[in-house]
Amino acid sequence: MGQTGKMEISPKVEMRAGYSRLRSRNNLIAFLFLLPTLVMLLVFNYYPAIGAFFYSFTSWNGFNAPKFIGFSNFTEMFGTPVFSKAFWNLMWLTLFQIVASITIPLLVARMIYKVRSQKLQNAYRMLFVFPLVIPGMVIVLLWQFILNPDVGMLNALLSLFGVPDEKLPIWLGSMDTALFALMLIGFPWVSGVSLLIFLAGFQGISQEIVESATVDGATGFRLFYKIELPLVLAQIKLILILTIIGGLQTFQTPLVLTGGGPANSTTVPGLLMYNEAMVNNRMGFACAIGVVLFILIFALTYINNRYLNSTMEYSPRK
Repeated sequence: MGQTGKMEISPKVEMRAGYSRLRSRNNLIAFLFLLPTLVMLLVFNYYPAIGAFFYSFTSWNGFNAPKFIGFSNFTEMFGTPVFSKAFWNLMWLTLFQIVASITIPLLVARMIYKVRSQKLQNAYRMLFVFPLVIPGMVIVLLWQFILNPDVGMLNALLSLFGVPDEKLPIWLGSMDTALFALMLIGFPWVSGVSLLIFLAGFQGISQEIVESATVDGATGFRLFYKIELPLVLAQIKLILILTIIGGLQTFQTPLVLTGGGPANSTTVPGLLMYNEAMVNNRMGFACAIGVVLFILIFALTYINNRYLNSTMEYSPRK
């Protein structure tokens, strides 16, 4: 004689199933809210970037249908003397920006970190961060006035130290000094963003480690070099990546101050890309320059992530 029974479902199973349905519904609602943002990212960010790879192999003026020409844009690019000159200028500018954006903000951040008074720390931090609210173009135009060979503050200062008028540099108007003048912009090169990143790195160092190192005799420069500097390598790595990306993409400052002159002494690939696209209506050639810059940025970022060790682990002594 068979027995038939009704299977009972455990309350825990019902609760788990209800929770799973609720989580699926919440995930769907979150996805629907994010969908407009994802669509705009695809249309305005990813599509132009992906499209640049396609258009770099075409002859296109931005209006008519693109004509496929293979690697002609890249062949012309690397065969043009002005392009190689632009890359050398970019290399020197980027190297200088890397050194300036890492060393000086790092040292200033450590000095602020060593200030005992929290109020003074906040005051110094505000002092260096305040210039961030000033538009970048205002700073560039201000430096255009400072570097003016006739009424500029820099030549007036040199005259005050006894430099004859006939030996005063023309700065932006001379092939010998134009690139160096662009490097001067931003003096004393204490970026507020870099300063905050380094300061956060120093403040994140465990005081136990510092105190142990001090007991072992590490003070002053030795403490900074042996203990603090390795523990902020992650911040140095971040600033390095951001500086490389920003340096390779730069074109606004040469465009406003020199237009790439005199005699292409301040021309950079970003400025060439802008001129080819907006002045000469050669969108395909401009896309080819953009692709080369992208590959260069990607390669340098990969090398930085792959070979720059930014993590250090400390374990308590047993």
